[in-house]
Amino acid sequence: MSTPGYLDAVGGQPLLPSARHAWIAAAGQAWSDPARLHHEGRRTGLVLDAARASIAASLGVDPSEVFLTTSGPTAVGVAVDGLLGRSPVRRAVCSAVESLAVLSPLRGVADEVDLVDVDAQGRLSVDSFAQALATPTAVAAVQVANPEVGTRQPLQEAHELARQAGVPLLAHAVQVIGRTPLPSAWDVLAASARDWAGPAGVGVLVVRHHVHWTPEENPDRGWVGGFPDIPAAAAAATALETWLPQSAADAERARVQTERIRRALPTMADGILVTGDPDDRLPHIVTFTCSGVTGEAVVDELSRRGYSVASGSACTSDVRMPSQVLAAMGIPADASIRVSLPFGCAEETIDGFLAALPEALSAARGQLR
Repeated sequence: MSTPGYLDAVGGQPLLPSARHAWIAAAGQAWSDPARLHHEGRRTGLVLDAARASIAASLGVDPSEVFLTTSGPTAVGVAVDGLLGRSPVRRAVCSAVESLAVLSPLRGVADEVDLVDVDAQGRLSVDSFAQALATPTAVAAVQVANPEVGTRQPLQEAHELARQAGVPLLAHAVQVIGRTPLPSAWDVLAASARDWAGPAGVGVLVVRHHVHWTPEENPDRGWVGGFPDIPAAAAAATALETWLPQSAADAERARVQTERIRRALPTMADGILVTGDPDDRLPHIVTFTCSGVTGEAVVDELSRRGYSVASGSACTSDVRMPSQVLAAMGIPADASIRVSLPFGCAEETIDGFLAALPEALSAARGQLR
């Protein structure tokens, strides 16, 4: 199922065949406005309702708690607007390793954003989180796991502290669903269908019934922001429903493969540091830093050899910004390389990558001499 040499699942992966078929089928019958009362509109609305119900069942939540929008970052933005927009308290608390998809909307709405320290593995300091919540706060945001280095966050402890403080906890579930069981310790959840090989144009927002959430735009039959893309919603639901029964076996295979990479990396060349928790982590992500080289050069040299990886964080790699995640972890780095395994990653791809990396690093370092 995976593309040979492709090791950037965080950047996307091909649609599952079942999702592609669902998209085509829905496009043939769900093309009208679901808000209309005529036959075509009602039929389209039923397809959207079915997609929401399917996603809800897959996530173990009530369908009325599920909202769809145009992307994962849009889901985060809608969540932040609805939690902070009309709140008399304009302060937010989040971990220092949250992605820019969370930090940007928080900073755009809140008067103050308190970044909570993390340790050298990128894990939230629970004690510092508790101290931050001692000041009146409108929303707290803690990712389920860090998509750059893979470290899982202490979500259960964070949620309990937020509950005691009367603060809703927004959990960013990027790269989690379809990779590892989804925890239930959160009040609002944002995710992207692209993480489970669904379409990139669908974000999922789950808002628990007890949360006071008032979005600027009234959800139209569960879709927030713009005209609902019904075929994409159907494809997202089908992809999730198809993949979840296979996810545990694939995650175990990915964990074995990434463990192999983690063991091999320090032997490849001098100046390599593998980051993130070695055990309590997402199964498919490995990030390492390299001295004496630029990340762009390593990515380019690996691409020349048929292997696709990413440099820097998911939100900053395209603008040549240093990783705020590694900076928060106290890790200096000339270059940061992330390997993220797509579903069904073949052993041959791992073999080839490990064989190509030393030569790619040597070539990239040669560019700086």
